[in-house]
Amino acid sequence: MEAASELGFQPNAIARSLSTQRTQMLAIVVPHVFEGYFEDTYFSQVMRGLLRVAHKYDYRVLVSGSGGHMDEVSQIHEIVHSRQADGIVVLSNRLDVDVVGPLREAGIPFVLIGKPPVNGEDIAWVDSQDRFYTEKVFRYLLDLGHERIAYVGGDPDVSVTNERLCGYRAALAAAGIGERPEWIDYGFFAEDGGYQAVHRMIQLDDRAPTAYYAANDLMAVGILRALHELDIRVPDEVSVIGTNGSLVSMHSNPPLTTLFVPYADMTAVAASMLIQSIQKGEIPTKHHQVDCRLILRETTGPAPN
Repeated sequence: MEAASELGFQPNAIARSLSTQRTQMLAIVVPHVFEGYFEDTYFSQVMRGLLRVAHKYDYRVLVSGSGGHMDEVSQIHEIVHSRQADGIVVLSNRLDVDVVGPLREAGIPFVLIGKPPVNGEDIAWVDSQDRFYTEKVFRYLLDLGHERIAYVGGDPDVSVTNERLCGYRAALAAAGIGERPEWIDYGFFAEDGGYQAVHRMIQLDDRAPTAYYAANDLMAVGILRALHELDIRVPDEVSVIGTNGSLVSMHSNPPLTTLFVPYADMTAVAASMLIQSIQKGEIPTKHHQVDCRLILRETTGPAPN
């Protein structure tokens, strides 16, 4: 040990992993490597929670990017079969791509962020109860007197978008308001997606929404920008609610009402579950739900007469 200290010796991680059968590495695959994905604070929050726990347990994090949905599956295949990591935190729960199947077959520990679309009893996941809290958001708008409410979702092929849409529909049904397809749009989590949704729906004239819900704060900022350009006053004429509770929501004009989703806490819980299962030599199967909260600011008010 004295000689190792004097020589500045560091163990070879690859050689050590061969003897211990552990890499001390967690993997995470970014579902979409394109500019808009990193404009939102979602990914930075995810990484903050993951790195916080990885550092605590002396783990490192392997980040892999994918150029598309099928590429995500191939990236996971490569990580699993080359044994580059002891476990994987899975961000993408798509309705059109099966990432769970390959992980199950490989027998590598993994935890999903969000519930799987189907057959999730034996799969570990951490969920933000998107349907429940989105329904509460719409009930809040309904209590303010809004009946023409727009839903601007993210990617329609992602399960979280479907969960939030179910919450929207449940709130309208409970209030006896019929669903209108022209009030539903998908902005793919980009600011321009929210901006374009307003320009499309404003053409509905007297059927145009008096309130907009956006599935992230970035799309809500796009909605605010479009309304400002159209000289539509917020919240006097139209109310706007975002999702995530990101820093941009505090500094928008006016400050944005938003549904805070604790993504950093979610990935911290997921990483803890994953590492503890790895240390026990088990495949994790626990489920955990986190609470969200509505942060009221200056973009929501009573419906106009």
